[in-house]
Amino acid sequence: MILPSILSTTHLHLCEQLEQLRGVASHIHVDIADGRFVPNISFGPKIIGEIYEEFGFKLDVHYMVTDPQRYIDLFKDVPQEWVSYHFETGVHPDDVSIPEDSRKGIAVNPDTSIIDEDILSSIDFLVIMGVFPGFGGAPFEESTFEHVQRYDEIRKRTGLPFEILVDGGVGRDNIVSLRDSGADHFVVGSGVFKQRPRESFIELEHLCDTHD
Repeated sequence: MILPSILSTTHLHLCEQLEQLRGVASHIHVDIADGRFVPNISFGPKIIGEIYEEFGFKLDVHYMVTDPQRYIDLFKDVPQEWVSYHFETGVHPDDVSIPEDSRKGIAVNPDTSIIDEDILSSIDFLVIMGVFPGFGGAPFEESTFEHVQRYDEIRKRTGLPFEILVDGGVGRDNIVSLRDSGADHFVVGSGVFKQRPRESFIELEHLCDTHD
C-alpha cells in the first residue's frame, strides 16, 4: 500500500492537492513534529481532524516527538488507523497507550541498530526510515535496503506478524526494489505531491503492484 505524505504538500494548496487523491488513495500519512525531536513543526489536531472529516482518508500518524504519549493524547479525538512513534525516544511500546482499534508501530532512524525481538513482538508494524526525519525531500539512505532485508529475515525466522513500512525517499526509482527486499507499505511524499498527485499515485501503485 502507498500512503501519500501530506508533509510534502504545498500547504497553501493542501486541500486542492488532497482532492486529487479522492477516490484513489485510501490512506494518507501524517507527520506530527514537535520542534524538539526534529527541528520542524508540522500539524495540530484541528487541521488533521478537519482533513479526516472532509476527505475520509484513513490516517497513518507518525509522531516525531520527544514525548509520544503527550502528543498521542492531544490527537485522541482524531481517528487514527496506524499510530507510530520513534524507538529513539526510549519508550517501550508496552508503555504507550493508543486509541482503541488503532495499530501500534515504532519508527527507526537510518543509523539505529537492529532492535530486539521483544520490542518487535509488541508492535503491529515497523516504520523503517529511508531518510533522517524532519523535512520532506531529504535524500534517500541506501542502507534502507539492507535494513528492510534484515527485519524481513527476522520476521520470517520468528513468525512475528509485524508489517514493514518504509518512510522517506521512496519513489518510482526504488519502490520495486524496496518491495522485493521485503517492505509491505510505502510512505511517498514528493513522489506523489511534486506534480500531478493523482497520476503520480496511480503510476506508483501500478508499478509496485505489477512489476515482476
